[in-house]
Amino acid sequence: MGFASEMYVKILDSWDEFNEWCGGGSRGLLVVAALALLILALLAVVFVPGLLPTDDTDSVVAEETPTRQVADTEPTAAPTVAPSAIPTPTTEPTPSETPVTPAHLPEIHKVIINPYVTQKFEFDPINCTIARNDSVVWINEDTSKQGTYILTSDDVLWQPANIPFGSEFTYTFNSTGTYHYGCEYFIHMRGTIIVK
Repeated sequence: MGFASEMYVKILDSWDEFNEWCGGGSRGLLVVAALALLILALLAVVFVPGLLPTDDTDSVVAEETPTRQVADTEPTAAPTVAPSAIPTPTTEPTPSETPVTPAHLPEIHKVIINPYVTQKFEFDPINCTIARNDSVVWINEDTSKQGTYILTSDDVLWQPANIPFGSEFTYTFNSTGTYHYGCEYFIHMRGTIIVK
């Protein structure tokens, strides 16, 4: 029997003794596997940096990445090209042309809400004639300083607009027609906007 055979027999005898010590069966193999995993975990903790969190932030040192140095060069001037003259035709206005007048610029028209001034509970003005694309602003100047008015459109042009004292509501009329409006609280307060 050679040296290797003797060692093999000794290892097997040692294994049998270890296995009996562990309780027999495959328990010895499970103990060896658990020990092997424990040793691997310890080696990983020792040799893999940053695996365990530490409060020491100074121990982490970043290495500087070398950069390639670029030689300093001076910029070269780009050649300039002189622009060529392009003749532009000039046209003189003919006497038959009429000057263009600008279209109607939109205006803002005011309707004051202060029914206690006249004791008639009316808008001021009641009727308002405006041009298309003009705006109307309803301003609550109620002298009682408590009045809140909800402005409604009979044509459902806008959602009922709550206008407390000192506030206003503006609407732009983009289509021609006759539009009626009123107050939700005082149903006899009525007004008309005529858009031409």
